[in-house]
Amino acid sequence: MIATVISKTIITTNPDTKEANLLFSYVREFVEFGGLDEQEEQTGDQVNLDSIVDVYTVQQVKLRAQENLDRSDPIFGITFAFITALNLDSSISKLIRNRCAWCKFAINEESNTCVNVACSGSGKPVDVITTFDLLVGLTDHTGTLQSCNLSGDVAEKTLGCTVSFQFTKLKLENN
Repeated sequence: MIATVISKTIITTNPDTKEANLLFSYVREFVEFGGLDEQEEQTGDQVNLDSIVDVYTVQQVKLRAQENLDRSDPIFGITFAFITALNLDSSISKLIRNRCAWCKFAINEESNTCVNVACSGSGKPVDVITTFDLLVGLTDHTGTLQSCNLSGDVAEKTLGCTVSFQFTKLKLENN
């Protein structure tokens, strides 16, 4: 679905209608209970990286993603791009995420329980692992992929530090 704004479009911000209030309430509850959190297993540990041989430009990745909107299979490939957006100045809660030690899903931070219903620890307090969960922009000569997820061991190797023992112990310095 694509929305287009033209010269005859009227946009009402914060409409005060019953439907708008119901929609706002639904979205707020959805976000509070982790509805926008990544709900699929991190497959990086399960895929043999040496078997990935397809090379894509950013534009080709965007096209493949558009073609696969109705499918849930991941796309594996190599792209020769560089990081153009890496916001490490955000609050720590936007950079680091606690995940269930068994299934690697994000946990409910308030109750320290796994939100994955298929996990053996679902609904119970679980052991957690702390990982980076960064949004980055990747750019090549054909365009930019925004909001790419850089997490886990790959993020630690990219930044050259671990979450638990190095990153969280950094001091803020004003120069």
